[in-house]
Amino acid sequence: MSKVKSLLASGSPAKRSHRFPPAAAGIQVNHCKNPKCANFGVPPKAISGRGSASTRASAVGPGDYAVTATGKDLPALKCRLCGEIAPMQSNLAVAEELMRISAYLEPVLPRCTNEACALAAAPAAPENVTRFGTNAHGTPRFKCVGCGKTFSFGGKSTKRQRRTSQNRDILQHLMNAMPLRRTIKVLGISPNQLYDRIDFLHEQAEMFAGARERTLLDRDDLGTRYLSVDRQKLLVNWHSKKVRKNTLLSSIATADQATGYVFGVNVNFDPTLDSDEVEKDMVRFGDQKLPRAFRRYARVWLPADWDAAAAKAASPAAAAKKPLDALIVDTYDAALKREDIEAGEGPASSSRAPVQGMLLHEQVVMYAHIQLVSRLLGRTRKIRFFADQESGIRAAILTAVPTRVTSRTADAFYVKVLKEMSVDKKRSMVGATKRRLADLAAAHGVDLEAAELLAAQEEFDKMVPIGKWGDRWFNHPISDMREPEKRVCWLTDIDPVETDPDKRRHQVSHHALLHLKATMTAVDRFFMQVRRGITLAERAVLSSNTDRRLWFGKSAYNPEVLVKVLGIFRTYFNYCEVGQDGKTPAMRLGLARGPIAPEDIIYFTPEPLARRRAPPAKAAPSPTRLAA
Repeated sequence: MSKVKSLLASGSPAKRSHRFPPAAAGIQVNHCKNPKCANFGVPPKAISGRGSASTRASAVGPGDYAVTATGKDLPALKCRLCGEIAPMQSNLAVAEELMRISAYLEPVLPRCTNEACALAAAPAAPENVTRFGTNAHGTPRFKCVGCGKTFSFGGKSTKRQRRTSQNRDILQHLMNAMPLRRTIKVLGISPNQLYDRIDFLHEQAEMFAGARERTLLDRDDLGTRYLSVDRQKLLVNWHSKKVRKNTLLSSIATADQATGYVFGVNVNFDPTLDSDEVEKDMVRFGDQKLPRAFRRYARVWLPADWDAAAAKAASPAAAAKKPLDALIVDTYDAALKREDIEAGEGPASSSRAPVQGMLLHEQVVMYAHIQLVSRLLGRTRKIRFFADQESGIRAAILTAVPTRVTSRTADAFYVKVLKEMSVDKKRSMVGATKRRLADLAAAHGVDLEAAELLAAQEEFDKMVPIGKWGDRWFNHPISDMREPEKRVCWLTDIDPVETDPDKRRHQVSHHALLHLKATMTAVDRFFMQVRRGITLAERAVLSSNTDRRLWFGKSAYNPEVLVKVLGIFRTYFNYCEVGQDGKTPAMRLGLARGPIAPEDIIYFTPEPLARRRAPPAKAAPSPTRLAA
């Protein structure tokens, strides 16, 4: 629980002394999210003007908001410049979740083990210890510069294991669709040993990935990155026959289009929290009397809140085949029906809170995930997000990089893909695309690549506004078997229209190229590999006699196991899986020189600290110098 309370002074109840949630760890997500507004990225003023003078239109400027609400205990900010309403979110919750999901990036350093030493509670730092040889087993020893205590740290990753030869087999079975029970039987190990090794492999995978991905923070050769962002639902079987309800988890991932590298896959579940402890502790902070955005524990779903929200949720209707434009309208309508438009899909009537650990609010995870990705790629020349049509992801992007959006080094797009169609229909659409491009190429005397640009420019003239906000959706002119039909919406289209004809032609051409880049293929491929490679993540079968409940014998019963195996798979996918070009995603991104063998992850150890020598003792003055 100590990590969860790290950003709030111990023992100090949270009081609603602000009009809006205060910033936490430099994060402030409460501001106007309309990129065309002067309030975009500008947080509310700490003190709101009162009286008739402050309400005059001439007196309103950046930082001026009105406090309103979208539901019970759901305060919101209304921008006084453009009128947009944005639900308030807890900056503390986003900061805590960002700290949790980015912990793997922190270097693993030795720390004094003497609780009485002041350096034991201080952040680990190389200057706090010195090398002090090794113990009898070859494990490095260190000496605290504060209290002089010596202790062991690091060494072989398998130093506390006996049958280390099975680690590779366990990893390969987990990553290649072998059920856990079959793994236990084939390898002749106990269930406890398997789960212990899952914990070990997850720790090693996170440590290995962290050591490589830390280097992204200092790289300035990343150029422009085109990223695909989407979510995936994961199912956990019910824990008891008395309550036959699944636990539904939501994971969000971001994949690089050019390399396929998956920068993060984060799930709205924290196994370190206990709901009983949280419910007791929240009374101390008065959370039950505060709106959620101002609560100390705004990050988590309390079981009672989850059950209440699930009871209100409508039963999922059978998916009907509709045109793509109708699906876009339905998505807008569903978002508008939420009390918090950024909250994601929320609880389902057929789901329940987990028995162990706690579920997290989906919008908090979306915010933290985009914060992590944007910081990892903070030195890129430009960054462009292509995301599923979800208001929470849109808000997360626009609050993570508002300065880059206004400086035109970051953009965000919605991408909606219609995949549910027959193979014959897909082939027909692909054939129509080829014929159209061939006709354009012949008519204008250009190659097929230039014909794609001409087709995109033709579609610009056909764009129509859709939804409450009048978002303009672009019909992508290129069909392929993976994405036969798709629409694209540019969420950050704030460029002024050029008046010079030559500059205008160049501008339209540039915009067409941006829209042609829109795809979800990279992240969809990763999600497909998750379904195929991890039996715990396979789709469950819907039975007609179970009131639409889902159960699958290979699914997980403990959410923590599923989350850890998913984390292992991300590292395995990025560094071990070789594509048709003979390279892994990490190789294409420059994080590896060749495919990584599973043993390199299993036996990975952090780089040892450089030896620090004690400063030489001052020599006593010579007698001749004293005589002088």
